[in-house]
Order: sequence, then C-alpha cells, then structure tokens
Amino acid sequence: MEQDLREQFIAKLEEKYGAWDKNTSRFGTTTFGTISQDLSISASQFSKLIYGTATEGMYQRSIENIKRLIQRESIRKQLETVEADNVSLKNELALKNRRTQKNTFLWLGISFFCLLLGPSLWYLSGASNQTPAQKNLVAPHPLKQFFDKEFDAKFKSPYLDINEVQEFCPASAYEGQWSLSDTYKLPLPGYKKPGLYYYAKSADVRMKCSHYDTSYVGKGRVLFAYEYLINEIWLDTQQTPISPKYFNKDSKTYTQEFADLVFENNPQFKKVATIHSFFTDKFEIYPDSIVRKGEPCGRYASDVDEELVSQYEIDIKYILNSILGDFTTTRCQASNNPFCNPNDLRENEGEIVFECLYTIGSENLGIGGGYPYQKGYRLEKQNYADNLLCDCEKGD
Repeated sequence: MEQDLREQFIAKLEEKYGAWDKNTSRFGTTTFGTISQDLSISASQFSKLIYGTATEGMYQRSIENIKRLIQRESIRKQLETVEADNVSLKNELALKNRRTQKNTFLWLGISFFCLLLGPSLWYLSGASNQTPAQKNLVAPHPLKQFFDKEFDAKFKSPYLDINEVQEFCPASAYEGQWSLSDTYKLPLPGYKKPGLYYYAKSADVRMKCSHYDTSYVGKGRVLFAYEYLINEIWLDTQQTPISPKYFNKDSKTYTQEFADLVFENNPQFKKVATIHSFFTDKFEIYPDSIVRKGEPCGRYASDVDEELVSQYEIDIKYILNSILGDFTTTRCQASNNPFCNPNDLRENEGEIVFECLYTIGSENLGIGGGYPYQKGYRLEKQNYADNLLCDCEKGD
C-alpha cells in the first residue's frame, strides 16, 4: 500500500514541479526544501515520503496537498488570463464609447470579471474543501485569521511547535479543526406555548493544546476549543404538545416520529430564525474517557421571520437570554475515549461523542425531567499526525 502511495506521491510532485532529478535532489528546478515548505512539512517528513518510510496517512495528506497546489496554480493562471482580457476589454470600450456607451459596457465587463473572480477566490479561501456541515456556515470562524493562515505567513500559530508535539502528547493529536459530527434537534420548553424547537446545524471548532492548565490533569491532557455554532429555531405552527406524539414521558425518550421529523420537508413547521453562538470549551483527556466543559461567549439571531414572530408572539430576545441561557448550562456525561493510542485518530474518521441531558427550571410542558440529546465532534483537519510516542495509559 505504501509503495503504491509513494508512486502516486512522486507522480503528483512531477506533475506540479517537473521531473525528479536524483543527482541534484530537485523536481524540475525546485529543491526538496522548497517543496517541503510548500507542503507545510519538515525536511525529515519529506525524506520519509520520498524514500518510502512514511505512514499511509502522511502520503494521503501530502498527495491531497499537492492536488490543491495544482488546482490553485490553475486558478491563478485563469485569473491572470481574465485580468488581461478585462484590461483589453476596457481599452477597447474606451476607444469605441467615450461617453454613455463607454460607461455601460465598462460596468458589464467589470461585472463579468467579478463573476469569474468570485468563485475562484472562494475556492482559494478553502471553502470548496469544507464538509457539508461546515458549508452551512454563513460566516467564517471568528478566529480564522489566528488559526488558518498559510504556513509562511507572518504570524504565531496557536498550535504546538513541531518540537513540542511529543512533549504534549496525547493532546497534540487532537489539535486542529473539528466539526459537528451530526445535526440534532430539541424541544424548547419554558415558553408560553409548545411548538418551538432548537435545530443544531453545524459547528466550526478549533482545538489547541493548553501549555499551562495542567495542574491536576497532567501535561498533554488539556485542550482548549473555540466553537462557532450555527443553529436554527423552528416553529410547529399547530403548536402540538411534545408528549405523547414526539416524546414518551415514561421512558424519557423521543418517539420514532420525532426522529424521522425533517423540519424543512414538513409544511407544518416554519423557520423562525438562525442563531449564531460562540463557546469556549475545555477538554480533559484521560486514557478511558474525555470530559468537556463548555462556556458560552455570546449569541445573536439573524434571518428573523418578523411576520411569524409577530403572529405567534415569539420573543427572540427572551429565547436567547433565558431559554437558550438555561440550555447552555446542560451537563454532559464523559465520552468514552476511543483514542487511548493517539495515533488511531484520523481526519474525517475520528469522533468524540457526548451523551447529554437538557433540563430547564421553567419547563412548563408537563413532562418533568429532561430531554436527552447527543452532541459529537468530528476531526476535519489535524495539525500533527505523524507517529506519537506517548504511552497509551500514562500519556507521557
């Protein structure tokens, strides 16, 4: 498998840079050192990839990185062509139409250029590589500029330096970009009438290792996370009581009808608003479990359906401050840790899932107790994924 991946890796390098000259250690005119910088890896990692001693994961990530470099180069050339054509078009229009017609056609040319430029810039910013959950985001992560700059940009990355990853294992394996592993929905009790629901759509999360908050957990056991969530509020226009149709009060479980309910496909349900929330999280990593402690840093509503709000007397501010305020105090059980060996953590596969129970002091729908839900995180982009040496049980 590794041999096949090595051949694919070298083939992609030659496609991007030119033929491999083993006498000069270059691909085309580009040195190994420059290529390793382009791929954001160390010289030693690049040597492993070239000579067939790298892991399967290293090959797969590096091949994908080269593909992205090739695509970006292609887009850059297209943009240069479009820019040249645009300049030529403007010059031609200037000669033919010096007054009214000139202005009209000039704006048409600029609009055409923007239509071509916009999707290309969107791709270059990384949007085309996002997961379906991430594509629901209407704005980038608030801390994107601190976490996601190019490797050669003039900035200090929040992630561990390469010489720290073994020292802070296993937390170093968790550093990177995570998403909401699956959507979930919940009733929102505590309002005047039943029928309001909370729909968790996506989460864009950055996790980094803590250098200092290790007093009782241990070094390399604490992660800080910065979580940007996009959720929605939906209304059952018939204001059906949650129980018994959607919730079994005796077993404290949702019915199959609720599990199958898709708000977007049911005309009985109308979207009230989109909710943007920001959390800071602390994750404590133990050999057999992972503990999450979250704290809200604010939320706001957008895309509010004012007609719906007025007709059903829905107080969005009250929902944000009181109902969702109680929701954020929900406690979740510790998650089982399936990655006692941190080398088992893989992009697009690694998930951490928490079983939670949502209760509210002003709950008024006659159910009693709380509402269960499951919140999970999926690893999308790992900061460091080479061989980690920490002991599975001790973590050091």
